Amino acid sequence: MSILTVKDGRCAECYSCIRVCPVKAIKMAAGRIEILDERCVYCGRCFVACTKGSISLGDDLDRALGLLSSGRKTVAVLAPEYLASFYPINTAQVLFLIERAGFYGCEDTILGEEMVARHYLRYFAGRAETPVIRSTCPAATSWIEKYYPALAGALAPVATPMVAQARLVKKLYGGEVAVVYATPCIAAKHEAKQGDEVDAVLTFDDFKELLRIRFLQTRGDLAVKDEPKPAIRRRYSVPGGFPRPTIAQHSMLDPALMVVRGVSDLKGLAAAIERDEVGAKFIDILTCNGCIDGPAIDTDIGIHLRKQVTERAYKEGLVKASRQLTFDQLEPYLPKIETHKSFTGKQVDLPMPDDEALKRILAEGEKHIPRDELDCGACGYDTCREEAVAIYQGIADWSMCFPFQRKVYMRIIKQLRETAVTDGLTGVANHKSFIERLGVEFNRAQRYGSELSLMMVDIDTFKSINDTHGHLAGDETLKTIAKTIKDNIRQSDFAARFGGDEFALILPETDVVKAQRVGEKLRRRVEAMSIRLADDTAIKVSLSIGLSSINEKMQDPLSLVKRADEALYDAKKAGRNRMVVAVDEPVEQAEKG
Repeated sequence: MSILTVKDGRCAECYSCIRVCPVKAIKMAAGRIEILDERCVYCGRCFVACTKGSISLGDDLDRALGLLSSGRKTVAVLAPEYLASFYPINTAQVLFLIERAGFYGCEDTILGEEMVARHYLRYFAGRAETPVIRSTCPAATSWIEKYYPALAGALAPVATPMVAQARLVKKLYGGEVAVVYATPCIAAKHEAKQGDEVDAVLTFDDFKELLRIRFLQTRGDLAVKDEPKPAIRRRYSVPGGFPRPTIAQHSMLDPALMVVRGVSDLKGLAAAIERDEVGAKFIDILTCNGCIDGPAIDTDIGIHLRKQVTERAYKEGLVKASRQLTFDQLEPYLPKIETHKSFTGKQVDLPMPDDEALKRILAEGEKHIPRDELDCGACGYDTCREEAVAIYQGIADWSMCFPFQRKVYMRIIKQLRETAVTDGLTGVANHKSFIERLGVEFNRAQRYGSELSLMMVDIDTFKSINDTHGHLAGDETLKTIAKTIKDNIRQSDFAARFGGDEFALILPETDVVKAQRVGEKLRRRVEAMSIRLADDTAIKVSLSIGLSSINEKMQDPLSLVKRADEALYDAKKAGRNRMVVAVDEPVEQAEKG
């Protein structure tokens, strides 16, 4: 299970986490986000990008509280950036809070950093091959081990300051002492799980919460005695454990020292190293701008003020100290600490689609030609092809593609609109749509003095078809008649299922004589055809039609319907299979010939 997990119900599916993840270690399936531990490098970029607070950092807070409640000796170890996070609280006040919370002791990581930095210097001195890659950033080392395993051998075989300091604390304090480490580095949580040196790793936010829980009512002034104490002066290290002399000896322009910050340059750097294009002896690599700008720094002050606060506190501590000591002075009195660490490649095997599979997946997302690939990045992937690869790997789907989903939604909206006005069985307009359209055409005809005709069409003896052949045969008959009607009217005409076995045809700009010709053509066409049923039975049907046209006496559309319906009744009464025109209309011969 990953140290980064997603809380149920909070994810807004904005894909910001996927967008910023450098290794695409996030799976989206059925609307649920999952962070894949086997892919994750623990850089914390997803944690920072998530504005909904959906991403959780594990349960080490409960573990640390349990250690304090158990009575076991528990020592807090603070990453050097702690004062920037606690600002404006000073060192003495923070230590007072830690003591009140029940910690047996509190240490910073300067000694661990000094031990690590000296190990680096010794390793550099005896190293002929180049380059050497800094290994104090657990996110960077995880990334290299998983995604650039060929470079794992170039990582300096040195432990991180957290591990070195924790080993020192456990030897100094003895017994079953527990170590709780507070840091802005999320990757430190994963690193701690790889060994037994650190019992719990808390972000600064969780560490503050622990202090609040341990004494809930501590507010107001902190009356702290800031008595002078011995302080350690850095000789070998800068915060983070990289050797100070290496930085001092090489300027930023010196090709012997290469500095890489952030995630964007790592891929290009790895490729350059593999091509033997890098002449630097030392590569100082971090996935962020240092822990002072770590993903869990938990402070509103800017990075420049954070640096000032941290450096000022260090210098003031030296000034106020009862005595300044260096690591060299202390080393004879310290236990021997192992600072070696081995790194090995842990290649993440990612299945890749062949050209045919990729083409098929792109087609499923309606990306048939290169022009269809918008590469908008809304899904969180840089290109449509990257998302297609992720779909092949089972960690994404096309529901994440905004342009594709918009097409789908627009089709659904169109279908819903059509469903709202269309008869589901026959595909012609429904009764509601007919009434609305008739009103529009009636008002237009009255306003402009144009012609308008209406036909009511009934399938003769339709009930006997249902009774004899079943309702499925009746449905097939209705669909066939509806199709025949649509095939024999103009695009400007309007066909609808009025109800049951009755259809209605609105004929704009059509007088009664022309409408008669349309109706007769339709009647004869149906009379001449046979309807083939599922059991291969053929049945014959006929139509009765009532026709009415608008006149100046009509006040509303329903009067047109009423007259056409009366004419239909007369047609059925007269023997069916015929057209009857409403009384007082000009009439051509319309009876069955």
